Amino acid sequence: MKKGILIFLTLFTMIIGLGQTSDLAGTEIYVAIRSLPETDFIMSKVSEFTQQTGIKVRFVLYPELQLREKVVMDFVSNVGAYDVIALDSVYVEEFVQKGWLLPLDSYLKEETNIDDFFQKVLQMFIREGKVYGLPVYSEITHLMYRKDIFQEKGIKVPQTFEELEKVASQLNNPPEMYGIAMRGLRGDGMNVYTWTTFLRGFGGKYFDDSWNPVFNNEEGVKSLEYYTNLLTKYGPPGVATYSWDDVQSAFTSGSVSMIIDANNFMTRIEDPEKSQIVGKIGYAPVPSGPAGIFPGIYSMGFGVSAIGAKTEKEKLAAAEFVQWATSSEMQLEMALQTGVVSANRSSVFDNPVFQAKYSDDIYPGWLSSTLLSYDLAMPDFRPLIPEWREVGNTVGIAIEQALSGALTPKKALDQAAKECERILRASGKIK
Repeated sequence: MKKGILIFLTLFTMIIGLGQTSDLAGTEIYVAIRSLPETDFIMSKVSEFTQQTGIKVRFVLYPELQLREKVVMDFVSNVGAYDVIALDSVYVEEFVQKGWLLPLDSYLKEETNIDDFFQKVLQMFIREGKVYGLPVYSEITHLMYRKDIFQEKGIKVPQTFEELEKVASQLNNPPEMYGIAMRGLRGDGMNVYTWTTFLRGFGGKYFDDSWNPVFNNEEGVKSLEYYTNLLTKYGPPGVATYSWDDVQSAFTSGSVSMIIDANNFMTRIEDPEKSQIVGKIGYAPVPSGPAGIFPGIYSMGFGVSAIGAKTEKEKLAAAEFVQWATSSEMQLEMALQTGVVSANRSSVFDNPVFQAKYSDDIYPGWLSSTLLSYDLAMPDFRPLIPEWREVGNTVGIAIEQALSGALTPKKALDQAAKECERILRASGKIK
């Protein structure tokens, strides 16, 4: 009898020790995802997660431009094919309002320690105090420049918009060297992403308190005139259609002296197999306008589908996967093993091995400007509204029209503002 009680108590203790995941063995979840260095690493390690939890994970891969379309189609049709989705921070508000995302708060374990995430990043996944996703990949924008050329010519790193234009002019010597490159290609995540730094830096904003578009006011027009002037005078040929990849390629070819783009460019522009300027690069915060410094910020996270995760077991298993995939251990291992530097946890940036590997001594200014920029960044750098996709793409067309010379900045923004007003009236945001 005593032996039987002892066995029962031992088994009970083992079950308690294993926690929730012991009950989830055999549960199968589907994850809608796109290929990034971060997600590729997660997929390569998922067998360890299955070994730990018994949860089977099936990945469904889509190209970047198709992922949103496939996920939205799944939500709208109420099929629920995916338990977990790769979630762009700019779409959180839309998905939450439509009831497509499961709040994660009741599923978060203490060891997940969400306070460890950079709070500006985490805020993009929080609505009305509830957490709807955890960040996998995050970035801020900063200035990357040819440190060797700056030193050779005795040029100081530009800290203001005025200084940025002056330096671009000084270093512009086509066709051998161009002063600066940034995104010109239309799109809410393309030219809009980098231009917004200048819109806000000049004191502009997208909407007034009643959601009327005001990005075409004096400050907005001034910012687009500045952006257009900078790129058309000192940018490489074809810059009006440059994506982030084109910006990176122009810089690594050695034909551009400065770029403003994502901080995670670092591992590619410092790769000897991909770059001609390795060891010649400096990193700094984006320059300041009259209204201050406004680095761009973006994140892709994992959210749990309120449509796809139908049973409580599926919800628990999906939440377990999200927490594992975004853990500090995973982010640190990813950074140290693969050189992926899109981590968004303080514990990773505070880790002595990480700091030694990515120190300012090795990559001048990268670590310090990245941390400073995350502190300065505003979560709603681009408005976090359900209508953002339509609004952002409309503004992106206007920027491209100004860069190509098809319209003046004033006329391009006026036309975009009218279209955005129509969009917001149709959605009910403007009464």
